[in-house]
Amino acid sequence: MIVEALTLRTYPFGEAHKIAVFLGRDTGQIRGVAYGAQKAKTRFGSALELLTYLRLSCRMRENQELAVIENCEIIRPSPAFRLGWEESLHLAYWAELLVEFSREQVASERLFRLSLAAIDAAGQVSMPVLTRYFEFWTLRLEGILPALDSIVPRDVAERAAAMLQLRPADLGNCSFSEEDLGQLERAADKLIENQLEKPLKAKKLLKELL
Repeated sequence: MIVEALTLRTYPFGEAHKIAVFLGRDTGQIRGVAYGAQKAKTRFGSALELLTYLRLSCRMRENQELAVIENCEIIRPSPAFRLGWEESLHLAYWAELLVEFSREQVASERLFRLSLAAIDAAGQVSMPVLTRYFEFWTLRLEGILPALDSIVPRDVAERAAAMLQLRPADLGNCSFSEEDLGQLERAADKLIENQLEKPLKAKKLLKELL
């Protein structure tokens, strides 16, 4: 199987290998073993870095939950290479959201396109605004975003609704005060935690460090 994908997460597997989690454009979430990925010289190179956009080649083994990752051809390197540590904290949070809200064998074209557009805009527009946009669009695609004026004051809801009509690259035109962004963040946090029944580790780290 060959599919366009984004690298979301990796875990050590034994002394030399990694388990990797991807979001496939047409396949939903993919989990697989990248044999030899922890070695100093590996054919995977930097393809397993956070939110790398790649062409993934893998095969499913009968009666096995994990695919075998055969090759990763980088289309666009991890955005973390061009951004600072603060932006990278936001990226880690986005990746955790994608892990939690994507599903195996469930097509995710719109979520995939949202992710690519947000990644392209990272570093060009306010990261807090871009993260609120990413959260609310993820919730909308999941079908769990209520009427905005039911979760934040009407004036903030109206501007948030206008924000969601824009492309990520155009979010520099949005104007929110710190108080506005705080209200949107708290509303998103509540919806996400209620849906997942847990807080997200990357979000907790984001709050502690920024």
